[in-house]
Amino acid sequence: MLIGRTRTGKSTIKALLVDPTKIPDEIMLKSGTREPLFESFHSLQNNIVFNIIDTPGLFERGPKDEMTIRDNETILKTISMCVNMEITKFHVICFCMSLTSGINQEDIKSLELLVDFLGKELSDNSCLIITHCESKTKEQLNALRKELVEDMFFKNIASFFKLGIFFSGSLNRDDYNHGNENLLDQFVTISEYREELIKLFTSEIKTYPICKMLFNRSSHVADIQKQREKEANERTEEQQRLIDQLTTIQANDQAQVKEIVQRYRESVRREEKARAESKYYMDSYENLLRYVEKKTND
Repeated sequence: MLIGRTRTGKSTIKALLVDPTKIPDEIMLKSGTREPLFESFHSLQNNIVFNIIDTPGLFERGPKDEMTIRDNETILKTISMCVNMEITKFHVICFCMSLTSGINQEDIKSLELLVDFLGKELSDNSCLIITHCESKTKEQLNALRKELVEDMFFKNIASFFKLGIFFSGSLNRDDYNHGNENLLDQFVTISEYREELIKLFTSEIKTYPICKMLFNRSSHVADIQKQREKEANERTEEQQRLIDQLTTIQANDQAQVKEIVQRYRESVRREEKARAESKYYMDSYENLLRYVEKKTND
């Protein structure tokens, strides 16, 4: 499974495994992957079928509550798709990260959140793939790996990726369009990356059950649901206090009446939002858990 933020090259990794000569599409502002994608490829060399799951970007910028719900939905859609495709275990989970402009604290933080979000139990099946490295020399890669491991932000989660740190890239479209000679060097480099990834994906690794991921996540989801329910109840209490204030102020104090009414409306809006989120968390996970249990017992 390939996961990471938007524009980190997840889909390009998938293309690299199938055809290292493929030239990526023109860079667009929006990510091309909007829904989880599942594809199977047969490796004649190893006589192995690769089932690759490409997820939409996770942990993008935006309001924290909206981001949490969107990321939960993405994970749920991905897992639900796996269940529908009769995929019950993950072999390797690839956390993808682009370092085209150096180590970015925000990217490291997103990676840290993603690790926490999915659970540390995935550590034995997880690797980090640094993308857009088609023009890097071996010396540059070693320096990059060393810099990353020693980075004050990354070193807190470095031990999570027990399968190691890998690299990926693709033939640069601009170099291709201009017929630059360095395309040959890029091809040699990305072919080596490809061999390393195929070696990883075909190695004997104990698989991680999808059901286990869901069960481990259930307690976290329950905590979020309780937080939303608590917030909704607090908003209800706040509304009662505002109503009490309205009954005590002078009727001709229009400015104060207007302010309290505005606060009351905002409190109602926040309560409705919290209750809707609380219901979403409970309904989504309960339904998916029942579905996975049914599929597992079939």
